Amino acid sequence: MLDVRSLFLALALSAACAATSPSPDGLAAKVTSAPPAGPTLYQRLGGRDVIDAFVATMVANVGRDPRIQLRFVFTDLDGLRGHLSEQICEATGGPCKYSGKAMKPLHAGMHVQNADFDAMAEDLVAALNAHGIGAAEQKELLAALGTMRPDIVEAPPP
Repeated sequence: MLDVRSLFLALALSAACAATSPSPDGLAAKVTSAPPAGPTLYQRLGGRDVIDAFVATMVANVGRDPRIQLRFVFTDLDGLRGHLSEQICEATGGPCKYSGKAMKPLHAGMHVQNADFDAMAEDLVAALNAHGIGAAEQKELLAALGTMRPDIVEAPPP
């Protein structure tokens, strides 16, 4: 299981030295660290049904998280759940195509801070742990999603 310190290290490393940049639509580039002949991260996670399940748990966690739950009061949680599942499916080498808005314009003006991003990542890790996702897959997934941090987090207002 991935602990919070490992989470922050994975996110910090992915933000600081990611080998790939987000694509123009704000998605993380597909994960390519698996050998070409081996299973993709999507396959190692268990496919779309497992992704849908841990994303549903994550969204429930976010809804109960006092650090960030107010940010989602007016959010269509079913839509959020669907878009997050699509993003993770696509970013891990699955057959999905993300159909939502690009991350940067979507989050512009929301004043999302690093602490907010980290809280949501912790809620994801709790969901991954609840669904028995292994530490190696968690680190690889967090690294892929961490590349979106610059498009989501805004500098604090002066």
